[in-house]
Amino acid sequence: MHDIANAKIEFTESWKIIHERFDVVAVDMPIGLSESGHRECEVEARKLLRPHGARVFGVPARGALKFAQNDWADANAWSKRQGFGGISKQAWNIRPKIAEIDGVIAARDQSRICEAHPELAFRRLNGGTPLVSKHTAEGIKARRRLLRGAGFIRLDEWLAQARKLHAKTDDIIDACALLLTAQRIYRGDAVVLPQCVARDARGCKWRSAISRWS
Repeated sequence: MHDIANAKIEFTESWKIIHERFDVVAVDMPIGLSESGHRECEVEARKLLRPHGARVFGVPARGALKFAQNDWADANAWSKRQGFGGISKQAWNIRPKIAEIDGVIAARDQSRICEAHPELAFRRLNGGTPLVSKHTAEGIKARRRLLRGAGFIRLDEWLAQARKLHAKTDDIIDACALLLTAQRIYRGDAVVLPQCVARDARGCKWRSAISRWS
C-alpha cells in the first residue's frame, strides 16, 4: 500500500486546477441534477446504508436553484407545489456548492470527475456494514482504524495538521475514503450506483461510485 501511505491530501478552490492536474477526482457532492429531484443513485445508496440512509441527502430539483440561498422557505414551497416533496435544510445549506458544480462539470468531464460518498466507501471497508456516526468518538475511531488498515499510515499526522489545512477531522477522514474510491475508479473496478445509468437534461449521469475492497 505504498501509494496510499505516501498519498498527499490536497485542497484546491480552483476547478481549473482540478481539470488540469488530476486523472480522477472523487467528489462528495451531487453531479447531475434531476428535473424532479429524484435521483436513483440516492435511493440505492440509502438502501445500502440502512438504518443510516438519512446520511445521503435528497438533492433539490434543478429548478430550485433559481431561488437565492436565503430563500429556502420559497424554494421548499415551490418544490412541494411541483409535487417533488420538500427540500431539507441540510440539502439547502449546500445549495451554493451544488450550483457551482452544476455549472462547471459537463457530461464529458464525468469520465474522471465522479460523484462519490464517503459513507459508502467506509461501508465497503467495513465488510458491507455501515459505521456508526462520524460525529461520535466511536465513529471516528472506527474510521481511523479502517483507514490505517487500508494503508494510510500518515493519517494521524494529517489529522494533527487539520487546522492548518482549514479542515475538520471528519473532512480529512472523508477525503481519505474518497481517495480509495478514486483509486478504484482509476483502476476500473469501482462499483457504481445505479447499474442502469440515468442522465439529466444536460447529459450528466446520476450515479455514485463506491470503492470495491477485495
